Amino acid sequence: MAREDTIIVGSVVGLIVLPAVIALAAYYITKNPHFRPLGITTEKLINADLESQSGTVIAEVTIGAGASPQSSQRDYSEALKTTFDRLGTELRVDFLSKPNSSDITVTYIVGASRIGPYPIANAAAGVKAAVRAQRMAQSHNASDADN
Repeated sequence: MAREDTIIVGSVVGLIVLPAVIALAAYYITKNPHFRPLGITTEKLINADLESQSGTVIAEVTIGAGASPQSSQRDYSEALKTTFDRLGTELRVDFLSKPNSSDITVTYIVGASRIGPYPIANAAAGVKAAVRAQRMAQSHNASDADN
């Protein structure tokens, strides 16, 4: 009788745990956060580039290998963040390097939209377009949530 109870309890526990183990194995194989059991966060989806309408504008600053930057990465980041903060928009700044180039450019990414690239001296030209795109994405998400 005790052996039969142990088998039943073991089977129930196995059925409860098995889906989480399979999902965790799929996560480790694919590195896709959608498979991670109880671990999907907006930040992880953004970092995995799987969250297209995150509400965050991403500024991709590309610095060519042959460029002589007039400012540090920190200065570029603070200037861009201050501009977007004044417009009430969250911004994440990513820096990339580009071999065989001497240009410094900024590309604004909102969801699937890419605005730019703009030369660093003209980076302000794309700010309003990026903010509008971000607000459109947020209102679209809000209307989807209402339906």
